Formats: sequence, structure tokens, C-alpha cells
Amino acid sequence: MDRVVLSSLLRINRHHRRTLKCALAPYQYVGVMHLIVIYVSRSPGTSQEEIAGYFALDKTSVARDARRLEELGHLERRTAPENRRPYQLFLTPAGQDMIQVIDRAMEEFQKNLSAGISPEDWGRLALLLKRLEENACQI
Repeated sequence: MDRVVLSSLLRINRHHRRTLKCALAPYQYVGVMHLIVIYVSRSPGTSQEEIAGYFALDKTSVARDARRLEELGHLERRTAPENRRPYQLFLTPAGQDMIQVIDRAMEEFQKNLSAGISPEDWGRLALLLKRLEENACQI
């Protein structure tokens, strides 16, 4: 792969992370807390292990940030009834309210990112990036 492509993808990711960090700082969101909230909103009752696997994150980071979300009152961790070891994660009403904040920040970033790119080109790019992601998961 051309180094320019990989370098561009990495820089875009850094800009995305910095944008979200600034937008979510007033809510005391750090690390991967926003990813946990997004995933749990789509899959209530999921485990920390599932989130770590999906986003290719360190399990310790997910556990730490899930604890922080619980302390903020945005997440509830329940012991799984069939296996008392893993936690099942659920959003509280305050956590559900954060989905709108996170979505707004992400939509604003995507709007700025896609400026000047036609919907057709954006669609082609999405297909190519999906293929790159699938290849990366095979490594």
C-alpha cells in the first residue's frame, strides 16, 4: 500500500479523535468512553469483552472506562445471570442522552471531512475502506 494512503488514514483518525476529545471533554469523557456508549446503545446487555473485540481495544481500557461511565451515572454494569464473571452493560437515561451529544460531534466531523466530495465518490471510498478494514482484520 502506498504510504501516503496509510499516513492520510492515520492523520484523519488523529483529527477525529482530537475533535471528539474537545467536544466530549465538558462531559468528562476520556479514552474510549464514547465508543462504549455507542456500542451499548446499539447492543444493550453486551459485555466489555465484546466491545474490546469489536473495536480491537485493550480489555483493561474498556473495563476502566466502563467503570468511569458507571461512576458518571451513564452506564450500568450488571452481572450476567448465566455466568457471574462478565458484566452486561446497559445505558442509563443520562447515557442515552449522551448519544445525541456524541452523534452531533461525529456528524459535524463527517460534514467537514466530506466537504467537496460527491456522494458517488464518498460511496466508492466507503467500499474501498471496508475492503481495507476486512483485510486488516485478517492480519
